[in-house]
Amino acid sequence: LDEKNCSDPGGPLNGYRRVVEDTGLLNGRYAKIGTVIAFFCNNSYVLSGNEQRTCQDNGEWSGKQPICIKACREPKISDLVRQKVLPMQVQSRETPLHQLYSSAFSKQKLEIYPTKKPALPFGDLPPGYQHLHTQLQYECISPFYRRLGSSRRTCLKTGKWSGRAPVCIPICGKAENITLQKTVTSTRWPWQAAIYRTANGVKENSLRKGAWILICSGALVNERTVVVAAHCVTDLGKTIVLKTAELKVVLGKYYRDDDRDEKTIQNLRISAIIVHPNYDPILLDSDIAIIKLLDKARISSRVQPICLSSSQDLTSSTEDLKIMVTGWKVLADIKDPRYKNDTIRMGAVRMVDSLLCEQQYEDNGIQVSITDSMFCAKQDHTTFSNICPAETGGIAAIILPGKASPELRWHLMGLVSWGYDKTCSLELYSGYTKALLFKDWIEKNLK
Repeated sequence: LDEKNCSDPGGPLNGYRRVVEDTGLLNGRYAKIGTVIAFFCNNSYVLSGNEQRTCQDNGEWSGKQPICIKACREPKISDLVRQKVLPMQVQSRETPLHQLYSSAFSKQKLEIYPTKKPALPFGDLPPGYQHLHTQLQYECISPFYRRLGSSRRTCLKTGKWSGRAPVCIPICGKAENITLQKTVTSTRWPWQAAIYRTANGVKENSLRKGAWILICSGALVNERTVVVAAHCVTDLGKTIVLKTAELKVVLGKYYRDDDRDEKTIQNLRISAIIVHPNYDPILLDSDIAIIKLLDKARISSRVQPICLSSSQDLTSSTEDLKIMVTGWKVLADIKDPRYKNDTIRMGAVRMVDSLLCEQQYEDNGIQVSITDSMFCAKQDHTTFSNICPAETGGIAAIILPGKASPELRWHLMGLVSWGYDKTCSLELYSGYTKALLFKDWIEKNLK
């Protein structure tokens, strides 16, 4: 009995074929019934069509012979990036020879410029692949983010994509138009993070057990990171870091009271607290720490990061800078009838020379050394203010042109660190951590 064989279909161009083990043999030019062949493509080519064919009883191969097409695998992108596949366009490029030939041979009307539209092999690609010369276009899905990386990437002959992978990062330092002159009590500061500590850790009789107490403000610098003064997250006078469960971060707050702003707030748990290695709890030198969040902050009009800058970014002399200090009154009486309606406070301060600052403290019988990691500032009476920096544990920000665009953005300048002003005096100085100095350290911990 003459058993039928299938004749060898060969491998695809720019690819090869292989007999699948234990299914039969390909001897020379024929395969016996039941033989299965698998097809593969060389690098930067992708198989279009059947991956396998089987030799059937009638001596024919199942399926259709596949081909290998030059293609690129689509790059992975995050949920914040929107991708659009653009139809293949002729990217016209002109070399000097294009110009030479077109002028020299124009009488013969040679149709050779610009570079021709690529001829594509026919055939469908498996999902997740794109043809040679296809372009992908990227944008961020939300107006609160901006794109880093390429806005377009093209599939190259090598099977790779041109350009750099796009990522979307939150836009920083944009707040509603703030005119420093007018009364701006209603301003929302979207990067202001309220740091709460459980009452169990604080000896205070008037509080019910399990209550949270507002102790400091921090500055949101990306979706998972808040910068705060180190004294807020350590035992007073020590470098011992508080337990993460004793603290929580609340974003999107405006009212001081824990029960207000339900719609906008995000209560976030803390995964780690990193205190600056040079923090000195006695002198409050390098009084800065980083809180890493367990949950990602959701960016919205009410919750956005502040920009980071370094001392090199300051164009004017520091004495002329108008610095905004914002924060909640930490020292407040819960029984005070106004407590329920107390909101975030703000005011402008101006830097003063460290020696003047030391002198003023000395005149008041207090010996302090101002280190390089600090600056002193006093209230600026030319603008609206309802804040006493020394009772807020607030953050200090300045407005500067942004890195990515000339428009003005808020940058983190400092953190309220210490002071002795109990009277909200315009003349007394408060001490701040100079956040600008720590930009590199903060960025190293943003990952």
